[in-house]
Amino acid sequence: MFALPHAGVSVNQSKPQTTEIKKGEIVDSVSCTDDPSQSYAVYLPSNYSPDHKWPVLYALDPGARGKAPLEHYKDAAEKWGWILIASNNSRNGNMQRSLAAWNAMVKDSQARFNIDDQRGYATGFSGGARVAMYIATQCKNCLAGLITSGAGFPAGPSNAPVPVPTFATAGVDDFNFPEIKRLDQALNKSATPHQIAIFGGGHDWPPAGIASQAIEWFELQAMRSGARPRSEQQIESLWQARMKNASNFEQEKKVVDAYRTYADIVSSFSGLHDVATAQDKVNQLHNEREVKNLSRDEETQIARQREFDIRLRTLIARSQRVALDDEQSAREAEGWNENEAADPNPENQLKSLLSDLRKQSTEPEDTGERRVARRVLSGMFIALFERGNDLLQNQKRFEAAARTFELASEVNPERGGVFYYAAWAHAADGNKKKALRALRTATEKGFSDLTAITNNHAFDSLRDDAEYQEIVKAMQSKKST
Repeated sequence: MFALPHAGVSVNQSKPQTTEIKKGEIVDSVSCTDDPSQSYAVYLPSNYSPDHKWPVLYALDPGARGKAPLEHYKDAAEKWGWILIASNNSRNGNMQRSLAAWNAMVKDSQARFNIDDQRGYATGFSGGARVAMYIATQCKNCLAGLITSGAGFPAGPSNAPVPVPTFATAGVDDFNFPEIKRLDQALNKSATPHQIAIFGGGHDWPPAGIASQAIEWFELQAMRSGARPRSEQQIESLWQARMKNASNFEQEKKVVDAYRTYADIVSSFSGLHDVATAQDKVNQLHNEREVKNLSRDEETQIARQREFDIRLRTLIARSQRVALDDEQSAREAEGWNENEAADPNPENQLKSLLSDLRKQSTEPEDTGERRVARRVLSGMFIALFERGNDLLQNQKRFEAAARTFELASEVNPERGGVFYYAAWAHAADGNKKKALRALRTATEKGFSDLTAITNNHAFDSLRDDAEYQEIVKAMQSKKST
């Protein structure tokens, strides 16, 4: 039921297979019977039995880390009796690969487990969220709902939101926070049932508490629609817990959090519970200064984020001759010369701007300025990293890739992985000295994946070098201790 029909997948609706999969714990990898190159992580509730149908949440991680989303959702899945399934093959950068991974895990899991065809949900983070939203637009009402995290619009040519019940999450420091706000506005216009959950953090899967809220929200949706039996006890229990959370926010003087929680309670429980008490709180808190200023402050932050992003991209193109995509003006990135630059010292301006943003991002108080700085820096780091990876692995433009990774390391000098990729690019380009220097820095910054180094043929030319051997020996020693 959930597979994409144009991919030629025929879902086996026969009796579920007998399996040896453990219950009540995450199983990292289950190979698909028809295609062993495809696998998925799975979580079965401890009381799972093939004797009745179970709701399922399919997950897509942007880095093919099937276990990652299950860590966030497993507590809620255990409580509410959901099966969790996440691909180990779907990743950013190749839509056809992600769609093939989706179809493979859907086909195999439908044959292996007793899944409720009326209660299939999808979730994804970042690029995985875009793929999940795209799938929902293509399979036409095959999903009961979406949980989208860190991205607000689907992959593909259309930016229209998906018209299925949607629970969207973002951290306050997420560079895609503006997308989630735009998604909220679009879903409001289309009257699509939805809820937005904002948490303290950056670009990531939602914390377990928010993940639990998402599954609880869909349980309430299912009771409202009749997709599952109504339980007055469960409704009342959820109501009391949510009202207590909102009251705690009030007592802690977290007015905005209290307002949002009461508003979510009203939308979640309407038609299931008397919401008059929560609605009164919404009306009362709506007049508070912090709430009145909320939309204005968020829009100001979004505008500032956009301004910084444009300025950084321009300075990067002018000073470093690095374009963040193939279409960014060759006139800026490749054809730039100092006489054409509006700023006579774009490199100095870039260093100064990055320094200012890093300083603002480490301020102890959660302010609008800190949120903007963190969004801009993390967004630029990801953009540079993904651009460098494309130049390195797809376009084989090794010198340009090395320059791009080095620039990413200036945006965030504490990420060891980016130095590993810079070393890879330098080695592929034949620059042993720079490759060794970047590789050493990567390990000093905490990069510890020795297998990635020893299995990478780009480093073959370094194997006999004494410095390379010293780096590897130090990593082996650290791993053994």
